[in-house]
Amino acid sequence: MISVGIRELKSHLSQYIELVKNGENVLITEHNRVVAELKYPGKEESNNNIQKILNKLANEGKLIPAKRKATQINKIQKQNLNPKKQADWWALYQDSKDDNL
Repeated sequence: MISVGIRELKSHLSQYIELVKNGENVLITEHNRVVAELKYPGKEESNNNIQKILNKLANEGKLIPAKRKATQINKIQKQNLNPKKQADWWALYQDSKDDNL
């Protein structure tokens, strides 16, 4: 684990980001006190933790999971694949209302 001051980090941020990408953890210090830590995010772990928390809240009755039809999700994903085209949220909302009738 590497320790670096804020001023040094600001001056050589891209080098420290490369270290983090390669699996190194970087402690950020201010006046010789650790104030933050840079580390590579664990995608699978964080998604699983979020899902576990959501499931727990749903089981406790503190959360009502959203119900979306696959067709609506597919429309959103198709629109988001084309970065120049914005999602037409009003049309999606109207479609969801029509589907519920």
